[in-house]
Amino acid sequence: MMTRNRLHLRAAHWLQGATTVLLGATVTAQAQETPPSRLLEEVIVTAQKRAENLQDVPIAMQAFSGEELEKSRISSLTDVTRLAPNLNVVVQNALSQHIVIRGVGTNEFFGNAPSSVGMYMDEVTMNSSYMSTLGLFDIERIEVLRGPQNSLFGRNTTGGAINYISRQPRIGETDGYALLTYGNHNLIEAESGVSLPLGDQAAVRVAGMYHGRDGIWNNLSTGNDEYGDEDRYSLRATLAWAPSEATRLTLSGHYARDRSEAQPQKHAGALANTAPLRINDTVAQSSNIDWERPTLAAGLVNIEGNDRSTFHWRDIYAGGSNRGDLDVDGGYLKFEHNFGAVALTSITSYDQTHAWYEEENAGASAGAAGVNRDVLIIDMDQEYEQMTQELRLASTDDAAAWRWIAGVYYLQEDALLAQNIRFGANGFPAAHPSAAGITPPALFDVIPNPYANTLSFSIADLEDVSYSAYGQSDYDFNDTITLTVGLRYTRDDKSNPSYYAGAFDITGMAPTTYYDRGLVERLAASAPQCPGPLPFSGCVSNNTSRPDLENDELGGKVGLEFHLSDDVMLYGSYSRGFKSGKFDVEFLHTDDTPFPQRPLDPEILNVFEVGLKSSFSDSLVFNAAAFYNIWKDQQVFNVGVAGPEFFNLPESEIYGAEFELNWAPASDWLVQASLGLLHTEITDATGINFDLGQGDFQEGHELPLSPELTANTAVEKRFAIGANTLSVRADARYQSESKAKFSPQRPIDEYESRFEVNARATFAYGESDQYEISLFGDNLTEEKYCIELQDLRAVSSSFYCVPNEGVTQYGLQARISF
Repeated sequence: MMTRNRLHLRAAHWLQGATTVLLGATVTAQAQETPPSRLLEEVIVTAQKRAENLQDVPIAMQAFSGEELEKSRISSLTDVTRLAPNLNVVVQNALSQHIVIRGVGTNEFFGNAPSSVGMYMDEVTMNSSYMSTLGLFDIERIEVLRGPQNSLFGRNTTGGAINYISRQPRIGETDGYALLTYGNHNLIEAESGVSLPLGDQAAVRVAGMYHGRDGIWNNLSTGNDEYGDEDRYSLRATLAWAPSEATRLTLSGHYARDRSEAQPQKHAGALANTAPLRINDTVAQSSNIDWERPTLAAGLVNIEGNDRSTFHWRDIYAGGSNRGDLDVDGGYLKFEHNFGAVALTSITSYDQTHAWYEEENAGASAGAAGVNRDVLIIDMDQEYEQMTQELRLASTDDAAAWRWIAGVYYLQEDALLAQNIRFGANGFPAAHPSAAGITPPALFDVIPNPYANTLSFSIADLEDVSYSAYGQSDYDFNDTITLTVGLRYTRDDKSNPSYYAGAFDITGMAPTTYYDRGLVERLAASAPQCPGPLPFSGCVSNNTSRPDLENDELGGKVGLEFHLSDDVMLYGSYSRGFKSGKFDVEFLHTDDTPFPQRPLDPEILNVFEVGLKSSFSDSLVFNAAAFYNIWKDQQVFNVGVAGPEFFNLPESEIYGAEFELNWAPASDWLVQASLGLLHTEITDATGINFDLGQGDFQEGHELPLSPELTANTAVEKRFAIGANTLSVRADARYQSESKAKFSPQRPIDEYESRFEVNARATFAYGESDQYEISLFGDNLTEEKYCIELQDLRAVSSSFYCVPNEGVTQYGLQARISF
């Protein structure tokens, strides 16, 4: 990694360059005609299930228009973390990503792990974490809501909620656009959306996108110098029918496919390269690995004797099938009717998702015979079916002193989660009897490792039924004070009618084999049946079920607003959110292994918050919020010295603040800046305390992926060139260091700080500026950093880093609006 001085020098260099461009453009345009007035526009959001001015909503939130998303090249659901402070993303693999808000998120990749931050597309929950990788296109706006949103959005919104609102057809209007992008690494992007009227009562909108790009990685296992190809496409069609002013029916369907190659990893060994290789010979490391130039790890090997350290950022080792496929299909039906004093809304949705994914955790050699070089590879074949129904009533007089909303909600999800992990000739080193002290280390070469050339799997059939009743009321005591009270009761019933698991030998199978559910079931059929909980017997269990998980929870909010003037509001609130419990379906937690199956209890977040929202004329908006969180029973997946385990972390505290500024100092300038401060601390680790030798959690330690400082800024300047317009924009994000684990974990103790700068210049022309040509550059600072770190000494005697690309992406974009 670059030193901090190098980081600051590089940042200063790029900022100086951006300033020079802006100043030069200003001088050039001084003689030009002044463009039309541009002041801050009113932002309308639906964070409380009704249309309101963002500045009137007593929630710490930000909203980003479709135009802003396009300028910032936000192309996936989790890219929104680049726009706002105190946001981060957990990247367990390319298809399973979770957003973290104010340090609250989910850190595991298993298919039954919904995020602690809820994601919604047009008010429909995206319960499966795999849906987070869908392409983002034809979007009206994104709303980022911070803190528990249990009252109106329900369970699994402990950290907050992200609302993605797509563009809707407008009855009686024709509009649309087409967007085409080409860039380095053979980047090709196409996006389009068009609305067409169908008579005077209906309209349809059809939109789609394609993203393709050659990979930038040099795969030393196969010689593929363009590993990491990206290929995804999506379609959406929406029909709106309004037979009267009081009634509207919306029917929407979507289709998405992702056929990209699996995400690469960088690896470093943990063993001295002296035969025989034993896990007991792990080399102690007191400094963090420098993944950009890993001199610390050079010469160290994994349990197969492979040194997988690379001295060029774009060099990686990736064996196996490298599969990363995702299919998503679904849609919703929304019915709205205004009865006068009351409005009814009904939303019915259905989605099905199928994901096939492989990750290689130790740097295999794909060309080797058999499986003896596949140190550690994970395959996932997972299916989901989700159906939801929401009915709600709301008052319609927004000027009334009392405003309310009430509803009921139902969700049913059926999931079939097939997942497996396979090992090479030296198997799972921590499982060898010599590592456990059962036999002397000298017998390591005599007694075979029980996990050599084996695959351990689980196939879980899960059913989740959730139903709730909720309501929220706003009451104006006078023109100055408003009370908000929200409450939601939720019942969760989770069942696991079938859990098929075990381990079997895969000697002789090709290293590029992808073990989907069908293949695993065929191979498992010839393995012996387990007589009981007998570890390391190489057997397969009966199809078994486990006791249901049943939870009843209350969540809600109490808040006060104080309007000091029409433009200044203070607010304070207490809110409680929860995330539902879950089964343990980890592939090593079976009757054939020594790891316990441990279902997780619900997690609870209590939040106290105060905030300020202020507008000065129509050119300056300043908002701020401060918060204090108590997080109980956080659901945690941790790979520690004892292997992979699930825990409910008893208690942590989080406090911090956010500041946001939007300023139009002149009609042709726009300045945006935001700052996030965060402090996290484990306050109770009873039973899993690192210092007491109980586990890998240390009281007083920070929570992972919770940087103390995040900052975002964007500056845009417009110039009139005759009747045309040139816009120049630069934006940047800084994120300080953050911890990787729940206790000191060198040599992967923390994620380095990062500073990324993007720039864009757009020339618009035509009678209404309907034609645009843009030149853009992303990550001009070429920041290189890990977005995930793991310690796999127990299972492969190595460490790994999921790297960002660390290259500048530049290109040319053409847009036409009509």
